Amino acid sequence: MSAPQHVLEAIARLYGVTATQLQPATGGHFAYVYEVRLNQRACILKIMPPDADMDLRAMRAILEWLAFLAKNGGPVVPPVCSQQGNLIETMMEGEQVYIAVVFEKAPGVLAEGMALEAWSDTLFQALGRTIGACHRIAQGYNPSKAEFRRPEWSAGGSCFNPYEELEDADSLLLERRAQTLARIMALPKDRANYGLAHLDLHFGNFFVDAGAQRIVLFDFDDCAYGWYLMDITMLLFDVLVVYNGNDTLSFGAHFLEQLLRGYCTQMPLDAFWITQLPDFLKLLEIGVYVMLYRDYDPATADGWVSKFMPGRRERIEQALPYVDLDFMAVYRASGCSS
Repeated sequence: MSAPQHVLEAIARLYGVTATQLQPATGGHFAYVYEVRLNQRACILKIMPPDADMDLRAMRAILEWLAFLAKNGGPVVPPVCSQQGNLIETMMEGEQVYIAVVFEKAPGVLAEGMALEAWSDTLFQALGRTIGACHRIAQGYNPSKAEFRRPEWSAGGSCFNPYEELEDADSLLLERRAQTLARIMALPKDRANYGLAHLDLHFGNFFVDAGAQRIVLFDFDDCAYGWYLMDITMLLFDVLVVYNGNDTLSFGAHFLEQLLRGYCTQMPLDAFWITQLPDFLKLLEIGVYVMLYRDYDPATADGWVSKFMPGRRERIEQALPYVDLDFMAVYRASGCSS
């Protein structure tokens, strides 16, 4: 997906480069994403089109949150100023506006492109520490202005809450979601378990530097206030699709154990929350299915969708667990309870 040429040329000039120096990159489902070198640094340019669910206020709120994370040692890459010294640049086209931001490119490789053999328990634990650090830092965050407060997860759009697709979803899907949602909405929301979280933490949204054992997160466009458990949920949910074909139960248990082992070095996690994982996984499963099922064609589907969709409708209809793990056994094995 590429931005219109005249948009690329205008925005490139703001960063002192030409449109031909912008190389299309992966990611950014609703944005145009490019790699570019600025001042000898590898960077990522992200351009939000006028029809994206993003405005200047929302982008400023996200950048303020990222700045707070970075200042406190969070695992994020810093934004880069344009030649005019701006962290956000805009291009007006009539009454519509394109929004551009640039970040340093994170070191390492995109997680979803790694072979399973490239992962290790040490890296899974590093991923857990990374997420735990974000949640620990989030507990001390307060936006500088009320207008920069990110929405509650239930008011914003995400895989947990695809509100546009839910508007005309069929009744059975809505019924199954309502049953799950009722239990989730009754959960406590104190500062230790509920705060500003990534909420789109799949394996396409972080880089892995295996040599440095470092994980760097990006694409915070869906960040919102929610239960911290939602980020853990997304990682477990996605890893079982990305590495589909393994023994799901043993692999899922091992991944979660190592993830929690790292997470709990940064953030305590009470056993109560582990028992809520099945409901959060089901909410996410239904949300992702609702986003995909109208356009799904088994004959042409490939990649992630081809792994996720087969038999998914039947599992949702029958209210079967997303993955039938003994979550408490995994929790005890992780050492989080000690």
